[in-house]
Amino acid sequence: MALVHRLLLVVLLGFLFTAIPGPAVIRFLKKMDFRQTERKEGPQSHLGKTGTPTMGGVLVLGGWLLAALIGVKEGYALVLPVLLCMVLCGLMGFLDDFIKTSSGTSMGLLPYQKVLLQFVISLLAASWLYKSEAVGSVITLPFSGKSWDMGVFYLPFALFVLIGTMNAVNLTDGLDGLAAGISLIVQIGFVLLFCLMPLAEGFSGFNEQSMDYGGMATFSAAGAGALMGFLLFNAYPARIFMGDTGSLAIGGAIAMEALVSKSPLLLPFMGICFVMSALSVMIQVGAYKLRKGKRVFRMAPLHHHFELMGVSEPKITAWYMLLTAVCCAASIYIFTK
Repeated sequence: MALVHRLLLVVLLGFLFTAIPGPAVIRFLKKMDFRQTERKEGPQSHLGKTGTPTMGGVLVLGGWLLAALIGVKEGYALVLPVLLCMVLCGLMGFLDDFIKTSSGTSMGLLPYQKVLLQFVISLLAASWLYKSEAVGSVITLPFSGKSWDMGVFYLPFALFVLIGTMNAVNLTDGLDGLAAGISLIVQIGFVLLFCLMPLAEGFSGFNEQSMDYGGMATFSAAGAGALMGFLLFNAYPARIFMGDTGSLAIGGAIAMEALVSKSPLLLPFMGICFVMSALSVMIQVGAYKLRKGKRVFRMAPLHHHFELMGVSEPKITAWYMLLTAVCCAASIYIFTK
C-alpha cells in the first residue's frame, strides 16, 4: 500500500507543479515573444494558431522533474539516468524552439544538427543501458515468456528505439492536446507495467531490483501528473504548445522507460499512435518520390489527413487517446501472460 500511496501523491504533485505555475509561464512566454509560427504548407486552419506561446515543454519538464525528485525514495540507479536523458532531450528541443522563435520562422536546428545531437544523446543512453547491471543487453520476448540476450547488437537497437521514439513523438505533436494526451495514457501504462514487473520476474518481498522498478513506477506517475496539468492549457483550444522542448523530452523519456523495462518490443503497441504518425510520413515521402508527386494521404502525419477530411481536432485527439488506452491494456496483458 505504501507504493500505491506514493504513486497517488506523485501524480498529484506532478499535476500541481504544472497546473499552478501554468498561467504565469504562459504570460512569461508571451512577454518574451516565444510564439508559434505555423508552416504555410500545413493545414490552413492552423494559421490562426500563429502567435500562441510555445516552449511549453519547460512546464511539463519542470513539473515532471520536481515530482519525481520528491517522490522517488529508492531505485535511483535507474531513475537518475532516465531523468538525465529526458532533460538532455528537453535541452536539445529548447535550443530548437529558441532558434525558431528568435528567427520568427518554423525552421530551428538544421536537420543534420538535430540528427547529430539526437545521436550523441542516444549513444550515451544506449551505452549506459548496455553496461548497466540492472538492464544489460537482455530483452523480453512477448507471448513466449522467454528473453533474448542481444549482446553487442543491443547498442544499435537501443539507438534506433531512442531516436525513432523522439522523432515519432515530435511528429505527433501537431494538434491541440494530441501528443500530451497520448503520452499521458502511455505513462499510466508504464506505471502499471513497472508495478507488475517484480511479480512477473518472480521476486518475493523487497530487493534491489524490485525497488528499482518501484522508483521507475514513481517516475512514470510523475510524468502522468505533469501531463495532466499541462493538458489544462494545451487541450483544444490550446493556450500553449509544448514545442520540441516537450516532444523530444517526452520521446526520450518514453524510449528509456521501454528499454529500462526490458520490454521495448511492447513499445510499438503502447505507442501505436506515435508509430502511425512516423509511418504515415515515411509512406507519404516514399510515395511522392516513387509515384512522381502522387500522395497517399491528403497530408502527413496521419492526424492532418483526418483533419482535412473534416474530423475536428478534439475528436481526433479522443480517437488517438482511446486507441492508445486499448493498446496499452493489450500490451500489459501480453506482458503478464
